[in-house]
Amino acid sequence: MKKSPINLAKKTLSTGIRVLGRVQKTASVAGLSALRVAKGDTADAQLVRDAFMQMGVTYIKLGQFIASTPSIFPREYVMAFNDCLDKTPPVPYHHIQQVLKDELGERFFELDIDPVPIASASIAQVHKATLKDGRVLALKVQKPDVSAVIATDLEVLHGAFWAMEKLVPSLKAVNLAPIMAEIKQRMLAETDFLAEARHIDEFLAFLKQAGNTAVTAPSVHHDLSTKRLLVMDFLVGKSLVDDSLGLSDEKASHAMSVVLDTWFLSVIMTGQFHADLHAGNLMMLDDGQVAFLDFGLVGQIDPKSLQACFTLVQSLQNQDHLAMANAMIDIGMTKGSGVNAQVLAQDLQKFLDSVHAADPTKQTDGLNVMMMELGQIGKRHGIHFPKDFALLTKQLLYFDRFMLALDPQMELFDGERLQALKTLS
Repeated sequence: MKKSPINLAKKTLSTGIRVLGRVQKTASVAGLSALRVAKGDTADAQLVRDAFMQMGVTYIKLGQFIASTPSIFPREYVMAFNDCLDKTPPVPYHHIQQVLKDELGERFFELDIDPVPIASASIAQVHKATLKDGRVLALKVQKPDVSAVIATDLEVLHGAFWAMEKLVPSLKAVNLAPIMAEIKQRMLAETDFLAEARHIDEFLAFLKQAGNTAVTAPSVHHDLSTKRLLVMDFLVGKSLVDDSLGLSDEKASHAMSVVLDTWFLSVIMTGQFHADLHAGNLMMLDDGQVAFLDFGLVGQIDPKSLQACFTLVQSLQNQDHLAMANAMIDIGMTKGSGVNAQVLAQDLQKFLDSVHAADPTKQTDGLNVMMMELGQIGKRHGIHFPKDFALLTKQLLYFDRFMLALDPQMELFDGERLQALKTLS
């Protein structure tokens, strides 16, 4: 439905006013943070995190990037931003309704939409809807002006990184330009729901090619989906680690095996992987299928890096320090030659000791300790991580946590997964 020039002008003016307000809010929060420092508060990670949480969408995403990139940022910042969860209060429905009308046009009136969201994050929120023919849908709706806000924030972030360099002297030695580029790429990708729709289609095509009927994903309604609106089938089920599922040990073990076999084979067959497969994105449906949800974050990796990463994690499980060191060297993660594998292995042993000393009940903290220690080792040995390596490694470590909950006796590399890995050799 074509918009009139007057309506476009009004919308452009409205967006411009909101963007100006965004800049003013950012300056206000930054000023208040500076005032807190002037009054005696320490300019520490907690202060920066509090400011980022107040400034919203882009800064929450930046906080998540800091929490998941311990090879770059200091430990205290990684731990502080571990609490920077992508869960935010929902936008009032009348704002969401306007987005839906803009994206759907007259088709908006074909839907009976529940105004109460079933989930809300910084970029979008999800509403349940029913078509006139009775089909139930999930509407992932981008919040108003998110793209404009992110674009504005990304410009302001150049100044934020400059300020962080002042607060954190160790960052001065880091080239922040590629970090900014990576953050921008990830954020823009997450605001393009058509890209997410393609990722879902590709995953469903992989399942069909592999003859896998144990796993599914919500089918996309492309005739209703746009860059700001993702319309999918509404799936009914519970989180795979929800105690109310009442899974027997045998069924829990089978479900975990299905998830791992599917994920590993998808990486090997497609070169892509779901990079955010946490408990909230794995659902056991009422018919017994396991559903993979939320394909907003998808990584890519080449076969050589993939094999080396698997070898590294397998060596980590086996506490084989020298094998870990050789895997890191083989992957081409080092700058230059002459890396002493024995010395690297000794540092990795300290890394494993720190993991074993961690409180097993604090699983998220333990995971971040792992990544932080690995990052510190990397700095000392000049290790260069390939693109998406950290995403892949962290996802494998998430699986390790899932196995503790569903089947503590299961091996990450076993059965079909081990055979699939051998095909890379």
